[in-house]
Amino acid sequence: MRSFYKSFRVRALVSAVSAAMSTGLVTSSVQAAEPHSGDVLDEIIVSGTLQRNRAETSLPVNVLSGEALREKAASTLGETLKELVGVNSASFGTGVGMPVIRGQSGNRVQVLQGGVSNIDAAAVSPDHANSVEAALAERIEVVRGPATLLYGNGAIGGVVNVIDNRVPTSMPDALNGLLETRHQSASDQQTSVFKLENGAGQLAWHLDGTYRASNDMRISGYAINPDTVDLTDEEAFAELLASKGFIDNSSTRAQALTGGLSWIFDGGYLGMALNRSETHYGLPTAAHEPHDEEDHAAGEPEEEGPEGGIRIAMQQERLDFEGKTPLGGFFEEANGKLSVVDYQHAEIESNGEVGTVYKNEGSEGRFTFTHRPVGNLMGVTGVQYGSKTFSALGDEAYIATTDIDSIALFTLQSIDVGDMMYEFGIRGEHQNLQQVGNCENSDSSLSGSMSGLWRAREDINVLVSVAHSQRTPTVEELYSNIDAMTCRTQDDEHQLIAHAATQRLEIGNPDADKERSTNFEIGLRRHLGQVTGEVNLFYNSISDYLYMRDMGVEVDEIPIAMLTQQDANFRGLEVEFMLPIAGNDVQRTDLTLFGDYVRARFQGGGNVPQIPAKRIGAEISHAHDHWIYKLRATRVASQTDVALRESGTDGYTLLNASVDYHVTLFAGEATVFGKINNLLDEEIRNHTSLLKDVAPEAGRSVELGLRIEF
Repeated sequence: MRSFYKSFRVRALVSAVSAAMSTGLVTSSVQAAEPHSGDVLDEIIVSGTLQRNRAETSLPVNVLSGEALREKAASTLGETLKELVGVNSASFGTGVGMPVIRGQSGNRVQVLQGGVSNIDAAAVSPDHANSVEAALAERIEVVRGPATLLYGNGAIGGVVNVIDNRVPTSMPDALNGLLETRHQSASDQQTSVFKLENGAGQLAWHLDGTYRASNDMRISGYAINPDTVDLTDEEAFAELLASKGFIDNSSTRAQALTGGLSWIFDGGYLGMALNRSETHYGLPTAAHEPHDEEDHAAGEPEEEGPEGGIRIAMQQERLDFEGKTPLGGFFEEANGKLSVVDYQHAEIESNGEVGTVYKNEGSEGRFTFTHRPVGNLMGVTGVQYGSKTFSALGDEAYIATTDIDSIALFTLQSIDVGDMMYEFGIRGEHQNLQQVGNCENSDSSLSGSMSGLWRAREDINVLVSVAHSQRTPTVEELYSNIDAMTCRTQDDEHQLIAHAATQRLEIGNPDADKERSTNFEIGLRRHLGQVTGEVNLFYNSISDYLYMRDMGVEVDEIPIAMLTQQDANFRGLEVEFMLPIAGNDVQRTDLTLFGDYVRARFQGGGNVPQIPAKRIGAEISHAHDHWIYKLRATRVASQTDVALRESGTDGYTLLNASVDYHVTLFAGEATVFGKINNLLDEEIRNHTSLLKDVAPEAGRSVELGLRIEF
């Protein structure tokens, strides 16, 4: 498998460059090309279930698709989405980037693959990567607010739905596809992607693959934050000096291959897809041996294996069945998807021994039925089920094997009355956790939402919504370091097992209550005219908010973190507007202004940990003939509203610049693109990352690439 990906990477690069340089194949029209002005706002929102266009939905939603998605696609999902308002990335080294939506992540952000849960271990711990591949997505939808309850009781923060057409839904007119290769200088990251689609008769097929490899991340300063080091401690000072210039053990390898086949019939389809992915990445450590700087300057890929820190070896096999068919009677259409997943990853310690193997095996299905309009009332009703077995095995396993079963019923209804559109939804879910031993948890949750959209003018909508959501605790929140026979915390604290990756003794609470979230939101959206954009205000009150609290106590120099519940309030603001500066028939210049802010406090006093700092920024883009230029500046404030035993984080200014050149290639298009990230070479430490003081973001880096679409 690996030799296939390596040979593909070389062939794709050589073929693409040869094609672009062949003057007989490339048309360099002297006539002005249509300026690229970005994605329009009337895209259909798939995650909204009712599939309205963006201007008419009452959801606060971001959509990345087309050229915008290809421009932002990165090695992790969080890195891909972090420029969207209200979204940040919680990194754990270069191999992990979890999306943070309105200050919430992990179990409160549902990551979907085509509308169905990913069934990996990403939400279990901040060092676990998502198994989705953003580089192969056709679109990514980020839904915030009340409607997220339709996708599970864990979606209090938001929903990220990655849609990649791995199961074809329609018949292609002809062979179409994509070839792309790109190189990024900060870690010598080389990425190659291909996608092919075609069909014959009533059968449509899809094939895609990706390969990515990178070395240790180079930085301009020290990986370890000097402010956290006692300079009089000789060993700590030596570790600080050894961290200069790069982040040790941050190299990555990833590869994926997907094939899909569908039978297309009048009004519907029935298909399946098989995906296999593998990812190997390192977790940066604060203490490591000095490295030979010549090895890191050479730019040669490093061999896989222990590098003085923990490595994660992850693999997943996923089988998807999907279909849509028209119906007669009250229900006019049925949609269904069933996914069967076999996921595992091993945490490999620096001596080569496997500390813990995480496994998540199971299936999840989601089936929706759209009923015929009854007057102005239209809606969707559905059922969702899941059955999986989660385990953490090995000498360092701190969670016993647990069977997790769930069943849910939900409905979303909408009615138009004059200038108003009202939506209301309800979801009931039952979850049962049965651990090997005597621990069992069975609980039900009920969530509901109401929203209204007022068409104040032809170009302006006002949105108001309220939702009440319940989230039952997850297996790691209940049973981390819990005795499976007594279902209580270990009597002897020396029997506690450390989580090797986070270097903490994490203790769950088998008696934890449900979280109860009440969310209020108001928004203003202008979707037509020269100036477009939106502003959203939200307030989210969460009773019995669950989080791992550092207790300030250590056992054998390993800190203890215990699951704690406190009532918390989240409030925030999101703003984004685009306005034209200049333009004519051959060129266009636009200015985008954006910003977001979230404040989270416990009702009894104190701040919620790892809340992102406020951001403001501007992006200016200019399109002329075949060229697109962009300059984006983001100012991130210092985060001083910190939790107990949490350090503050300095602010920074991030300046990125990019340029694309588009030319016609046969019936398709070739794009040569370049990007400079962190142009000011700032030291960037993200407050949302547990490793912010040992693994900063990359310094100044250059990315170059070539993409051919046909």
